[in-house]
Amino acid sequence: MKILGILGSSRVGGNTEILLDIAIDQARSKGVEASKICLRDLTIGPCDGCNGCASNGECVVDDDMQQVYDGIREADGIIWASPVYYWSMSGLTKMAMDRTYALNFPELQQAGKIGGLILVAGIRGCLTAASPFHMYFNYNHMFAAEVAWGYAGGKGDILKDEYAKKMSEEMVLQMLGLYNNNLKYPREFRHPLHRHVMEKYQDQGDGKD
Repeated sequence: MKILGILGSSRVGGNTEILLDIAIDQARSKGVEASKICLRDLTIGPCDGCNGCASNGECVVDDDMQQVYDGIREADGIIWASPVYYWSMSGLTKMAMDRTYALNFPELQQAGKIGGLILVAGIRGCLTAASPFHMYFNYNHMFAAEVAWGYAGGKGDILKDEYAKKMSEEMVLQMLGLYNNNLKYPREFRHPLHRHVMEKYQDQGDGKD
């Protein structure tokens, strides 16, 4: 198994990165090839909604997001790790997640991969912030482990939270277990459900949620 950790924190060595490193160390201890991408070190622009990726799954924006695409395509499991800002993910994380829209074409390129999630908040918001990630995993036909979360104010305070550290380790074991069960989506559902229905029944619908 190969796992990629995507870190959406601007703080070097901060609480979110500490938990992600714990998860990566756990993965490596089990013989998993694990690596980390720090979004703060990359230059990534927003998705401009051009839909240029719809023909071949290649984003037309030539920036450092290409490194993230390569890592996601090669990985069997992806751990998103983000601090919680205003009850949601960080801006760095959202920017990169939006750009993964290209991976929905020509079919879902992340289908069957294992999703992991690490969230750290100051005093509240982890469970609220987890919601868009769960929708993301579901939409992309990924199989998700449970979220590992913790609360910490000052830099490094998460080290005092044994519960959060153990959750990060156990989440990786869940990911490994899911991977070893060879879970797969049926081939006929290789597109998101709304596109599947549009193609199967030739009904364009109204495009609303």
